[in-house]
Amino acid sequence: MTTAATPPLRCPDTASAYATQCAGSPTTWALIRDRHDHQLWQVRGPRMTVAVKVASGENATRALVREAAALRAMPPGGIRVLHTADDVYCPAPWAWLITPWADGPTTWDAYKKLRDATESGRDEARRAAVELCMTVGRLHAAGWVHGDLRPHHSVHTTAGVQLLSCTAASRIGNAISATYLGGLVHLLSPQLAAALESTTVGVVLDPDDEVYTLAAGLWWAATTTWPLAYADAGIDSSTMTAFALRRAIATTKIPLTKAAGHPGPEFLAPLSAVMAQPPGSRPSALQLADQLKAVPLT
Repeated sequence: MTTAATPPLRCPDTASAYATQCAGSPTTWALIRDRHDHQLWQVRGPRMTVAVKVASGENATRALVREAAALRAMPPGGIRVLHTADDVYCPAPWAWLITPWADGPTTWDAYKKLRDATESGRDEARRAAVELCMTVGRLHAAGWVHGDLRPHHSVHTTAGVQLLSCTAASRIGNAISATYLGGLVHLLSPQLAAALESTTVGVVLDPDDEVYTLAAGLWWAATTTWPLAYADAGIDSSTMTAFALRRAIATTKIPLTKAAGHPGPEFLAPLSAVMAQPPGSRPSALQLADQLKAVPLT
């Protein structure tokens, strides 16, 4: 991570100006993520801390524009948009987005004590899981799906869970972009994997599949292992491309990983049950929250 007291050269002047306006002056810029076509900056000031996403190139700018549009339309649970490149003239191929910085641990971070077998870990993990399930449940009830749930994309703030990386978010019933690949392939439901394999025009995301991904992500956070037992199916997932692995998941022939030997096995049982059930029979995210609330802390 690099830190600068002044706006970086790679950030468009208009984005720098709006970020300083929101955060207050003087500002400190920290580069959190730096990839060839997009960057994420944390900008601290006396008024607030904001996140500045900057994208360049056709694919990255389209993705950021989609995320900005989704965030402006989504119900609570998404991040509030402060400013985007749409607010002012921004020459192609640049796009940028400014939001409040989500301050708090991610769901992955909240599960660390459970993974380390710390005494308070089970209680903290259950609380985080319930909070996330309720946030996702409210999102579904409002007619939206996130499209890329994973334990690193949810932050537990004092104001509630904030969902990050909302590029794939869409209204239930609407086909998503044809460029959508399903998010993290290891967390895909077999049904969604099959749907992605069979179409080139964009799938319609279903809350039922997202509940599978929700459970799979919580399994991963609790165990650091993938919820599917690839080795039992004779698959070395580390040597496969995401496309090949998605095709294998779509066959429904890969069994679930067993809970034995993992910390907090009582948390894993309801997650396994969700993933094992066929489409249409899974609980909702709110029902999964109730199931996790009922897990005894022994």
